[in-house]
Amino acid sequence: MTRSDGYSLSSILVHWLAAILVVSLFFTHEGERGSAAYIFHVSGGAIAGLFLLWRVWHRMRRGMPDATDQWAVFNLAAWLVHRALLAAIAVVVVSGYLLPWSLGQELDVFGLGIPSPMGANRALHEIVERVHDIAGHLFIPLAALHLVGAVKHLVFDRRGAGLRMFRPASGGR
Repeated sequence: MTRSDGYSLSSILVHWLAAILVVSLFFTHEGERGSAAYIFHVSGGAIAGLFLLWRVWHRMRRGMPDATDQWAVFNLAAWLVHRALLAAIAVVVVSGYLLPWSLGQELDVFGLGIPSPMGANRALHEIVERVHDIAGHLFIPLAALHLVGAVKHLVFDRRGAGLRMFRPASGGR
């Protein structure tokens, strides 16, 4: 039986792994071509992207735990921020795959070239590059809002809502 007031151990582990991946990919996105940061961002991002897309699908399929006992405006903000984070992850990953492919190039994953399923299209590449950049930079305010909400739960809410990402609930989402 699934409980609607907490997270399962697997959801908690997946959440923290996804958070670590997203933050590390964000901080390596400006690496110079050929640098370790660039290789990690492109190759690591290509591999991590599969996990992150699964994470988005998994969270949307399993749903979120019930909202905490708080003002409706806070519940709406949490609903918006969680879904915006998931959408930004999906957009960044998909656009990341499309960046080399829209130029007709292979996606280089640690030396293994994944061929482009499309022909080169410079106009499409410029759009994809812009979308990737904008969605990637949305992580800063979204992550900040997510952290502010977590701190609010930990400091001001007295029903343990802030501990849901640290303490698994038997049968949680």
